[in-house]
Amino acid sequence: MLLALASALSIGIPRIATAVEADDAKPDTPATLGTVTVNARRSAEQAKDIPFSVSTISGDEAEARRLHSLEDVLRQTPGVDFVVNMGAANTTLRMRGVGALQKVSGDDTSVVINVDGMPMSASNATLNVLDVERVEVLKGPQGTLFGRNSEAGAVNIVTRKPTRWFEGQARAELGQDHHRLLEGVVSGPLTENLAARLAVRGSGIDSQIENMQDGQPLTKPRETSARASLLWEIAPSTSLNLSAGRESLKDRDWVYLLYPYGKPALSDIPPGSESNRREVDRYTAELTHRFDHSALTLLSGYARTNHRGTTPIYEGRTYTQLIGFRPDASWSSRSNEKVFNHELRLASLPGANLFWVVGANLFRADRELDRINSYDTFYPGNPTASDTYRDFTTDSRAIFGEVTFPVARATKLTLGGRYTAEKKTYEAHWLANADNPSPIREARDSQKLSDNYATGRIALGHELNKNTNLYGIYSRGYKAGGFDDEGINFTSGMPDTPYKAGVVDSYEAGVKFESTDKRLSLNTALFFNQVKNDHLLMFDPQTMATRKDNRDTESRGVEIEAQWQISRALMLSGGLAYTRARIKGTADGNDTNGVRGGNGVPEVPRWGGTLTASYQTPVPGAFGLANPMLNIKVTNRYVGVRPADPQNTFNLKAYNKLDLRVGIQNRNTEIYFWADNLLDKQYDLYGYYIPPYVPGGSDARIGAPGRGRSLGIGINVMF
Repeated sequence: MLLALASALSIGIPRIATAVEADDAKPDTPATLGTVTVNARRSAEQAKDIPFSVSTISGDEAEARRLHSLEDVLRQTPGVDFVVNMGAANTTLRMRGVGALQKVSGDDTSVVINVDGMPMSASNATLNVLDVERVEVLKGPQGTLFGRNSEAGAVNIVTRKPTRWFEGQARAELGQDHHRLLEGVVSGPLTENLAARLAVRGSGIDSQIENMQDGQPLTKPRETSARASLLWEIAPSTSLNLSAGRESLKDRDWVYLLYPYGKPALSDIPPGSESNRREVDRYTAELTHRFDHSALTLLSGYARTNHRGTTPIYEGRTYTQLIGFRPDASWSSRSNEKVFNHELRLASLPGANLFWVVGANLFRADRELDRINSYDTFYPGNPTASDTYRDFTTDSRAIFGEVTFPVARATKLTLGGRYTAEKKTYEAHWLANADNPSPIREARDSQKLSDNYATGRIALGHELNKNTNLYGIYSRGYKAGGFDDEGINFTSGMPDTPYKAGVVDSYEAGVKFESTDKRLSLNTALFFNQVKNDHLLMFDPQTMATRKDNRDTESRGVEIEAQWQISRALMLSGGLAYTRARIKGTADGNDTNGVRGGNGVPEVPRWGGTLTASYQTPVPGAFGLANPMLNIKVTNRYVGVRPADPQNTFNLKAYNKLDLRVGIQNRNTEIYFWADNLLDKQYDLYGYYIPPYVPGGSDARIGAPGRGRSLGIGINVMF
């Protein structure tokens, strides 16, 4: 195990929780790793006792590493691929190579994101990590307890709750590219039985992409978020937690660029032609009552997402290379979604010898997706340059349960299952533009889809000794079918058939080790996934036509997570992942558009890892500081070579991204310097290939670069 750890650390490895327990009154007492408690099975448990992989990062660690968004957190977790291409609605989240090859709709997600029990898709969340207790990344199908659209895994965000004592925090940052951040948190009692907490954050930074036409940043993204929560201790065994939050994201970069991007990265679009705004409101109410041997939880949640966006269809540098000029064309869209979620659970108490949980869930989503005021002077017959109104609804009902019980000395068996009945409807209304030459001036589409399915898992865990737990698990995941967000066949009288459901059979075996002195933890997992009918959206950039396809995939690999408290001052933590993800066979015996059997799953690197070194030590007093502490945190993230698209037209290069944070802390105040991407490496966030428009013409590779080196200073005050 020590050899495996040394090998993993030498390559670069994801962060697991880094709480350090120390007795301040006894400075010679060895520092140890803290106990990691998670809600991965809807009840508080120690992570080492759960029979599947769980990676966690505490809120304190996320703040120390300046991971302000869920995107930042997940990019630090090897085995997780987070891709945002041309808009948050196109966010693709994969775990261990499982997920859509190319997303078909906003509902086509393989990883569910839960914020205090409220399910959200990556497409409909701004993903701001504000005042969180921890983020849990659960790998492997999680449909048993987390429900729909979790065939690859789940992300569980647990926010900080109101405290029975007064506490607060204030943070400010300034940096390059007009970066600024202001954040504040206050929490404490209101009455003997009431406590409240309020957290707010505002931030902004100019785009790293320069507009060729005026030499200015392409956009100036801004984010604001706020959350208020109220904890009411109704009785000694009964409590009610209410939470309301709002997040707003404005003017993110959604445009694609021609590769090579240039330095600075360059885009040729009319100034001010790209704009967008996404707002998310989220409300939850959680009532908990504790019986003598169990706990009852009633959770109700409501979330509302509004989005408005306008972007040019043809980027100038790209289309000058393809056809010799930049056409004048623009897309405008608006999207609104309302989600209701209600769940009733009865579970064993934390620490009980027999773990069990049963419950029922009701879920409803109403989504509107409209494209309005769009035009295309280059291709007037473009069906998407029109007024199109789409409505999607989803109704889901489920019952679930899981139990873990002893079958022999030191051996426990886990059985879990969920049955879901789901209904979806889709309506579309298309109106041709005045300059559209199509003889069809108006078209409608209306469809329904019903599906009943079962998911579940069986696991065996064995305590080899007090330090080592072994486990093996089989789980079945399911992602229901649905309707294409951009289907245009109905505009010419042809059907837009629903896409099929995806099914995954997942196998995992692992070891969880914790040293006797609690200074070293090492988790290793082997996995194998077989996916049937995952989704692939085929897009023709010349005609704007889309077509749905289904492909089987297979992934296998190994993951290592480790944490080593070398001394009171120094700790290393991280993870390493090897993933081999391949497309199996072809659709109906043909290699449609070059997506052949044996191709790699797009955007999934063979190797990935992170390594974080944390160093904290007292330094001599100076400048009036009585007991200053030096805090240093260095993180390197490695992402290996990966295919850019399902056709495997080209590969995205491997890269290392090095981040540094150095701070001086005196009592409750810290002043720090930070450097993101310290070595100023240029890397790709995604990539696509556009073939020539005419035989013998030029082709183009498009994508978007990650941000280069960014430097800044900050101050954080705790009270």
